[in-house]
Amino acid sequence: MSDAKPPRKTDDISAVIARVIEEQKGFEQKRATRLGQGAEKLTAPIGGLLAGLIPSGVLRAGLRQADRVAGLTVPTEITSHDTGDILACDVAARRVQAWAQGTNAATGGAAGWFGAAGLAADVPATIALAARNVRATGAAYGFVADSEAEQVFRLMVLEVATSLASDKRRETLDSLGALARRLSSPEARIILDKGGEWVTEKIVERVARQLGLSLATRKAGQIVPIIGSAVAAAVNASFQVDVARAARYAYRQRWLIERKLLPAPQENAS
Repeated sequence: MSDAKPPRKTDDISAVIARVIEEQKGFEQKRATRLGQGAEKLTAPIGGLLAGLIPSGVLRAGLRQADRVAGLTVPTEITSHDTGDILACDVAARRVQAWAQGTNAATGGAAGWFGAAGLAADVPATIALAARNVRATGAAYGFVADSEAEQVFRLMVLEVATSLASDKRRETLDSLGALARRLSSPEARIILDKGGEWVTEKIVERVARQLGLSLATRKAGQIVPIIGSAVAAAVNASFQVDVARAARYAYRQRWLIERKLLPAPQENAS
C-alpha cells in the first residue's frame, strides 16, 4: 500500500492561501517583539552612545562577510520538502527561527558575563546568525539564488527586521515589496544584477547604520557584567524572532508573487 498523501482539494488550497495573505497583512501592522520594544525604550539614551562606539566600517564588512558565510552554512534539509507547498515551507522556516533563537540566546548569555567587553564579540555573532536566519528562511521557500539582486533583497529583509519599531516601517516594507515584484520578472532581475556592487554597497551602508543603532539600543543593558548575561540572552532571542518574522514575510511575498496569488498593489491615494 502506498504511503503517499492524497493531494489537497482545491478548496483547501484556496483557504490556505487566503489565510497566508491575511497573515501577511497582519505582519504589516505589527511592531517589534514586546521585549525588543521595551528594551529600546528603556535603553535609548545609552544605546545612542553605544552605537557611536561600533565602527560603521566594521558593521559593513561584517554584513558582507556574514551573508557570504551564511550561504555555506545552510543545511540541505531546509530544502528537502516540497517548496510548492506553502505550509511545508512555513514549517521549515519555523525550524530555522527556533535554531537561530536558541543559538543566539546561548551566545548572548555567554558574552553577557563579560559586560561591555563581551558586547564586542556578541554583536558580530548576532549579525552572522541573523544573516543565516534570513538566508535559510529564503531557502525554506525555495529561494536559493546568490546574485547581487538577491543579496540586496536579503539585506532589505534585515532592514525590515530592525525598523519594526521605526516610523519608517511602512516605507521600508513598501521598498521590500517593490523589490520582490521586480525579482519575479526575469527582465527586471537582469537590470538589477547589472546594477552590481554599487547598488549593493549603498544598501549595505544604510542597513549597517540601522542595524548598528538597533542592536546597540537593544543591547545597552548587556554592559553590566553577570546581570548582562540574562539581558543579552533574552534580547538576542527576541532579535532573532524579529529577523525570522521579517524573513518569513518577505519570502512568503516572493512565493505568492511568483505564483500570481497576490492582489495587485494599491496605489496610495493622493
